Amino acid sequence: MLKTSSLVLMASLVAAPVSAQPRYSGGNEPVTLSATGTDPCSYGVIADQPPESAVGVYPGYSTDLEIVDYLAAGNPVWVCEHSIDGSMVGIVYSMFPDIDCGVTTPVETETDYLGECDSGWVEAVEVKLLAG
Repeated sequence: MLKTSSLVLMASLVAAPVSAQPRYSGGNEPVTLSATGTDPCSYGVIADQPPESAVGVYPGYSTDLEIVDYLAAGNPVWVCEHSIDGSMVGIVYSMFPDIDCGVTTPVETETDYLGECDSGWVEAVEVKLLAG
């Protein structure tokens, strides 16, 4: 049984995508929900973009990192965090509007976002805040 478990573990490690960027390494920075007593995130949308373009989502607050996703103008986002210099914002988002990302209720302790929606970082100028 131990040998079989080891083989399954090794197979899952080999099958892992090579390009995936692990959390907390190489500049990756998870989006954090702050325990402020209020909603941890503000609601916004991706600002207008030129035709045929989209905003890159990064795994940390640097445009030097590899883009992990793209968002089009009007895509709703929850802004949960700002980089120290204010040039990037940590967002939570979903391509499916019916999914509750769970960021509209205060949290008791500061925590990394681990919900069912996607999260990442975009340039602050690319987001238009609507509420919060």
